[in-house]
Amino acid sequence: MDVLGLDWVGTRTQRFQDTVAFFEHNLGLPIGLEREDFVRFDLPDASAVEVFGPSDREHLYFTTGPVVGFLVRDVERARGELSAAGLELLGPLSGEPASVRWQHFRAPDGYVYEVVQNPGRSGHRRAPGPLGITHIAWFGTRTPHYAAMQAFFATTLSLRRVEELPGLTEYGLPDGSSAEVFLPGSSLDHPHFSTGPAPAFGVTDIDAAMHALEAQGIGLIVSKLRETGGWAHFRAPDGNVYEVKGPRRPAGPGTA
Repeated sequence: MDVLGLDWVGTRTQRFQDTVAFFEHNLGLPIGLEREDFVRFDLPDASAVEVFGPSDREHLYFTTGPVVGFLVRDVERARGELSAAGLELLGPLSGEPASVRWQHFRAPDGYVYEVVQNPGRSGHRRAPGPLGITHIAWFGTRTPHYAAMQAFFATTLSLRRVEELPGLTEYGLPDGSSAEVFLPGSSLDHPHFSTGPAPAFGVTDIDAAMHALEAQGIGLIVSKLRETGGWAHFRAPDGNVYEVKGPRRPAGPGTA
């Protein structure tokens, strides 16, 4: 399968208004489309985050936490490859020809994902909001079906394995994003990943993003900073775990 990157995140929640307000005001994402019990937030690279409220009837199978979308060149071909691999397709192939088209499916970890064809994807523009979010940078999934997910990423999605540690395997995508699968109980386990896949928002400055979250009273579950970059996990009002991930700005002259 010709997977190009990460393109979309969707969540269906009973706390619709709180979740929409969080993405808009706390994370600073601009609203691109709004209807009853549905809001789409547009990221600078033309990827999107969508929130579905309780009256939504088209995504009733969004019961496994945030749904992550893999950007593909040909969604019809990707759909056929998923079906040939024995994966459960959820709902019809949706969207319009020559526009955004998508297909939801269930992966071996039991969670719902999407393949999406998006001709409108473009380069990064100016990052909006206090966190400086630019794109969807990463996601992680924690599952006892570890070997099956390794095979799914490597064989079905044809992702490149960039690192393998005891209980953790990371795969790289062509757009620079990545996916990681965690084995429960291992030394590198992320036990707070109990709400389904955890998507990461790419930011321009991880220190500034973490400070912005904490200044708004949003507690960080766990974070890790290295010399060149880092990440932090937090819980949104929909109850799910998300991440901010990005580089560290070099200290300027005279900065301690």
